[in-house]
Amino acid sequence: MKTRTLILIVFLCSLFRVQAQVFPESDAIWNIQEDYLVGHEQELINEVQHYGLFGDTIINGITYNKLYLLNDTILNITSADKYLGGFRQEEKKIWFRPSFPPFYPLYDYLSHPEETLLYDFSKNVGDTIWHNIISGTYYWTVRDSASATIITSIDVDELGRKYYHTCQFEYNAHRKELGYLGRCDSWIDGIGSVEHGLFWFLSPISVGGFPKFHLACFKQGNEVKYMDNPYCSCFCNSSVGISEKNNILLEVVYGNNCIRVQAESPVFPCELRLFSLTGQLISEKILQSGKDEIPVNQKGVLLYQARKNGEVVKIGRIMIK
Repeated sequence: MKTRTLILIVFLCSLFRVQAQVFPESDAIWNIQEDYLVGHEQELINEVQHYGLFGDTIINGITYNKLYLLNDTILNITSADKYLGGFRQEEKKIWFRPSFPPFYPLYDYLSHPEETLLYDFSKNVGDTIWHNIISGTYYWTVRDSASATIITSIDVDELGRKYYHTCQFEYNAHRKELGYLGRCDSWIDGIGSVEHGLFWFLSPISVGGFPKFHLACFKQGNEVKYMDNPYCSCFCNSSVGISEKNNILLEVVYGNNCIRVQAESPVFPCELRLFSLTGQLISEKILQSGKDEIPVNQKGVLLYQARKNGEVVKIGRIMIK
């Protein structure tokens, strides 16, 4: 009898843990597009950083899920991947504990708290989220102020994902008032920031519009749960390289409820993959000529990826009417 009771308690605790989880604990990758200016000519550089969540560690008796800056697009942790710190969840609150380095010198390690609250998905419209750290233009610091996030609105998209629209403020203890920091964001429940990267308010504040951080794709396990930019998605490393390949003389066209490829004969055979806007694979087929077709039975925008000899040669969007 005692054994059955113990098994039931363990089962209920496991069930509660699954239901309470609002953020990934492992086997997740965020692809963040970073745009910044370099040199005297102020050349615009576009890069994609891959952040992977894999394994866990215990610090002061608390379990953290380990986060890495990946050297590749897969979770195969090696010495080339940089350990950044760890996430932990407390109900619907998501905390981040950074490592040192690599955050130094972007982090004021002399006065940092050991961890900081990043997200709180338990809040409602008008609620304020208080952080125990504030961000500066070049570093994070702690002083006689505090960083606050206010939930301005919440909505749900057609896939049932919950979006929290937020704006960041700084509370000055001397003046006892909130000052707007000029940074608003959108969070997706279970994914994180859309407009300012995974760490959002811990990233440098933009000066003149740069640097910019943008969630291009989020993948958990083998499932792509969010994809925004087909030129910088879960299946590519660099938007620059893909843009160059898009100069190939190949066109994906739609007509008569079918999609086909228009190109010169040397392009064939080629493989064409079709994705939804969330990155789910809809169809794939090897096309032997421009006469081969892929039937489609849905409306709206689709993403496509054309491959030749296993290499991506073109990606883009197509409207299905």
